[in-house]
Amino acid sequence: MPRPTFVTVGGIVADLIVPVQSFPITPQVHQVVERLFVEPGGLGNCLVVASRLGLHTTALGWVGQDIFGDQIVSSLRQEAVDVEHVLRLPGRSTVSTVLVDREGQHVFVGSMGVRGPDHLPAEWQPIVENATWVMSDGWVLVQNPDPIEEAIVHAHANGRTTAFDPGPLLHRVPGERIARVLAATTVLLLTEQEAVRLVGSGSPGQLTKTLLARGPSLVALKRGVEGALIVTRSESFVQPAFPVTVRDTTGAGDAFDAAFIAGLAFGMPASSAATLAAVAGAVAVSKLGTGTAMPTRAEISAFIAAHHLGIDLEV
Repeated sequence: MPRPTFVTVGGIVADLIVPVQSFPITPQVHQVVERLFVEPGGLGNCLVVASRLGLHTTALGWVGQDIFGDQIVSSLRQEAVDVEHVLRLPGRSTVSTVLVDREGQHVFVGSMGVRGPDHLPAEWQPIVENATWVMSDGWVLVQNPDPIEEAIVHAHANGRTTAFDPGPLLHRVPGERIARVLAATTVLLLTEQEAVRLVGSGSPGQLTKTLLARGPSLVALKRGVEGALIVTRSESFVQPAFPVTVRDTTGAGDAFDAAFIAGLAFGMPASSAATLAAVAGAVAVSKLGTGTAMPTRAEISAFIAAHHLGIDLEV
């Protein structure tokens, strides 16, 4: 049986991880950090986790012709992600500097890079048409919305399973565009705060019901330590979060997304896929960094075994 294919569409972010000693950062109060490191962020995190869990992963995106772009492409290639279709465009890559203190708190300081193509490139269309899963997020929809909307709508029209994670900046996107993307989304993954921004205040159940009415077949409402509420048109359940010592919450939502998608792609029931996602999120927050520092298959398997969760990753 061929491995399911997972394709992400959109510009790929470089995360510059800066593990500071403490906040606040104040002028003339200098701090020495152990090291700085550059990792793929955003959709790159999803690609890394999905690849480690056994999906055949492809990045359809763009980076600048700079050292950050070089590092992103190299790191993803080492994770067995197909990066042959990533566009290397004149200009800077998008970079998010992530300051993380010893308590796990973080601050993003971002710089938007090269904008990317105006429309979905013709050479990407057959990849989108033949993928098992196609995913994008709201960060990219803010920067360069047309090719992202086109990819989600095109994939949905061709019977592909689509996933979308709005992120915290979707209020910058016109409502009619959001409506078109949600109408073409199969699985919507978002935080409770993001759901409120999209549809207004309400209980978790009311939020998910309203979101389902906009097109998705499944909504995963991520609620941090409260776990996740998973809702379809026929079932609803809460996936509890696993208590762990938090080192860094950056990228935890991406780890959740990718593991949930991997579970569904390999035929797990939604309840098992949600448990796998919660495990990936728990492992992610217990570690520092994003990209190649995301949870490994071995770490996820060890967590599953230690908690007697009965999930089989032998796929």
